[in-house]
Amino acid sequence: MNRFNLDKRLRDLGIYSDFYFRKELKPLTQVLRDDEMLNCVLTGVHEANRKMLAVTDRRLIIIFAGALADKAFTVIRRSAVKEYHFEKKFLFSKLSILTNSGDEFVFTNTQGSVKDLFDWAMRQPIPEGE
Repeated sequence: MNRFNLDKRLRDLGIYSDFYFRKELKPLTQVLRDDEMLNCVLTGVHEANRKMLAVTDRRLIIIFAGALADKAFTVIRRSAVKEYHFEKKFLFSKLSILTNSGDEFVFTNTQGSVKDLFDWAMRQPIPEGE
């Protein structure tokens, strides 16, 4: 996916103004496939670093674009997500994701304003064969 299409999709989702300046968007364009639909983006603190979580119709992509990044991407198939919990608070919202293999991903200090969008993105059907 190119940056123009990514920016258009962020506008369609109503979150462009919240994320257009994020440095994680450049690597996101490199990892998104043309047949994927981006449904949600949020940021949070995961493993003591601010990271971006992108939810597509097929995958959850965790991106760390820091200067000292040892691993830029973590990819989780949506079909591998066992459960998730988004705790919306006025400040310091929290998202936790548990996979079928028992891995847990916790994001603190997330944007509570994207809770409904995240829930919607996770309810979207996963394409056949994924």
